[in-house]
Amino acid sequence: MMKIGIIGCGYIGSMIAENFKKDVLACYDRNTERMDKLSHIVNRDIKCSFEEILKMDLDLVVESASIDAVRNLVPDLLKSGKDVMIMSVGALADHELFSTLKKIASENECRIYIPHGAVGGLDAVRSASLQGIEKIVLTTRKNPEALGMSVLKEKTVFEGYASEAIKKFPKNINVSVALSLASEKEVYVKIIADPSIETNIHEIYVKGAFGKMNLIFENLPSENKRTSILAALSAINLIRTLKSEIVIY
Repeated sequence: MMKIGIIGCGYIGSMIAENFKKDVLACYDRNTERMDKLSHIVNRDIKCSFEEILKMDLDLVVESASIDAVRNLVPDLLKSGKDVMIMSVGALADHELFSTLKKIASENECRIYIPHGAVGGLDAVRSASLQGIEKIVLTTRKNPEALGMSVLKEKTVFEGYASEAIKKFPKNINVSVALSLASEKEVYVKIIADPSIETNIHEIYVKGAFGKMNLIFENLPSENKRTSILAALSAINLIRTLKSEIVIY
């Protein structure tokens, strides 16, 4: 059994609770109805304050709330000696925050886990980075509703680097920051609003000393539109990996 706490009780938090009912011992969200929902999923009251979670003996805390939660809550979780899974990886585009969290984790002998999220191939990208990556480009297509806008025809709504993309679309383009961390090179991002599609499409192009890589992911969105089902599955898979005797990279 792994003792798990959840910060942020939306779609991803609910999926984790559904798949690890015996392991999830605590949850926290500013929305009490969401905490009630997770308690209902696991068939017992697991609602907690953040302060209570800090005091609990937990093997892992999953952050599935927001960039602000990473900035304001994760440092204290690490200081309390807990391993943390960060879903709002866009927060780590802030180099100062990234360095701070890494330092705190080292000082308290704990780990930060970053799932692959809505794309795959981060393992291959990270391997390729060992000999240097010359170019990495992410092209993301989403329905305008998922991007919080209204357009009548296909339109490029952003073109630039990941650190700027995450500022403009903090709930939509976490994958760009995950790719930047894996490649050790800031990803160039193009975001297209396309009213003709209902899926979230991510195309990744990588060029380096290893050769070239082209990856395409066409994901079904979850109930909240902004999050791909695959993102939640990546968190579930990572927890299963942490509990498993065999690890596949």
